[in-house]
Amino acid sequence: MQTWDDILATAVVGTEQRDLRLATREDELGNVLAQIDRTDREGSLLSAASVLALYRSAGVAPPVDAQPSPEVCSHDDATRASEASGQHLALMLEGEFREVLPEWLAAMSRAHKRVPEEHLPALLDEGRVELSLRPLIAAVVGARGEWLAAQNPEWHYATRRDEKDVWETETREERLLLLEHLRTIDPSKARELLATTWAQESAKDRVVFLEKFAVGLSSADEPLLNEALHDRSVEVRRAARTLLAALPGSDFSRRLQDLAHQILSFKKPLIGKARIEVSLPDDPIAWLKANDVEIDSPPRSATKSVGPKAWALKEMISMVPAAHWNELWKRTPIEIIRAGDESEWRESFALGFVAAARRDRDPDWLQALVVFTATDPKQPPLTDLVAYLPAARLEALSLDALKSESAELHSVLPLLMAHRSAWSDQLSRAVVESIKKRIGAGKDNIADWQTKAALRQFARYVSPALHDELAPGWPVESEAWSGWSRAVDAFQTLLAFRRDLHRAISEREQNS
Repeated sequence: MQTWDDILATAVVGTEQRDLRLATREDELGNVLAQIDRTDREGSLLSAASVLALYRSAGVAPPVDAQPSPEVCSHDDATRASEASGQHLALMLEGEFREVLPEWLAAMSRAHKRVPEEHLPALLDEGRVELSLRPLIAAVVGARGEWLAAQNPEWHYATRRDEKDVWETETREERLLLLEHLRTIDPSKARELLATTWAQESAKDRVVFLEKFAVGLSSADEPLLNEALHDRSVEVRRAARTLLAALPGSDFSRRLQDLAHQILSFKKPLIGKARIEVSLPDDPIAWLKANDVEIDSPPRSATKSVGPKAWALKEMISMVPAAHWNELWKRTPIEIIRAGDESEWRESFALGFVAAARRDRDPDWLQALVVFTATDPKQPPLTDLVAYLPAARLEALSLDALKSESAELHSVLPLLMAHRSAWSDQLSRAVVESIKKRIGAGKDNIADWQTKAALRQFARYVSPALHDELAPGWPVESEAWSGWSRAVDAFQTLLAFRRDLHRAISEREQNS
């Protein structure tokens, strides 16, 4: 373009050496350039360059997206959450009260409400990072959220996808989530999917996939588990043994029970305590192998303190279903545990019973083991087993402990910390009243730091409907209050937030 060449020529030599001379143009650009004041040499050069640059930019065609436009989102008939619910969600997504987000999502799903559309991108991003939230998020995004998720590959988890495609094409984490979900709603479908790729999976993946079969485990899983029982990987064989041991009717479990009958007997003498008598072969590991039962070899760290007989007995006890001993000997779990404690192989029985109860989640055995170790100073406390107890059992044990006049609140903490589901009104009142009494007594010793630290967790499970009832009556005049005030404030703030979010969800909301 001649005009641009004239501008460049003047700029190169300078306006002191050359006047700006522009070719005459009979168009709109020429009319604009003609209006520039030539008395200001530098200003006229810059003005001309700016006008011409803008003129040239305006003539460039914008890029065209050749991809077809997405289909318009279908109408969403789901009820839109209230403005207050949207504000609660925004707070949690920004980091405030984030631990309550799963509860909010579950409450929204039960109420058949959908997330306000303005919060969908942030919530879908949250599920991209927190994999455990994905099923909860997918349940509340509604048709608009599903449409939006389809536009971003990182949000596809919230769309309806073919299970086979997910299993064959997605990441290991996505496949684990799918398998876990299917085991809760359709165990056979999960088993069929895994069977299609079993031979191609790595040993590490075969192990973690098998572990998901603990949910919905049934005799229909036995053929696949029997195949895994002869896998080339030690870890896979161990995972298969654990699952087959949890199936009392499986060939593996019956074979193991028959072997256990040969070496164990429950004896109750006329005088003295009951005990379990043991008659082991000289080489129990070889004996088990000859009967097609594989067990782990003892780790090197244990070989000096645990002999092969004690190790083999512990492994056998751990693989026999805990309830089997009740049926065989017609005794309660606590009677059998005490009889095992009277045996010369007491440590093998203790470890074996704990492993079996932990695997089977048998509530009677779990409770018996917890109570036995709590009342026997020789036994280490089994606080980890408490977490496997059903909520009703935890409630009963916690209430009984709180009613005891001699019990200190911190001694009940293991039970309360393990109770990570909604507390009943009765337990909620009992815990809060116990803490108020503790503060009112003017006590603030070193043991109380555990309770103070636990208060925020308690606020997640105390019934939120009781907030207004529990809020008054805190002993603020107590000498110990200064040490408790911050923890109590955090407790009440979180409990109030939970109360408000449930109220907002239950409010009458409008369709949008």
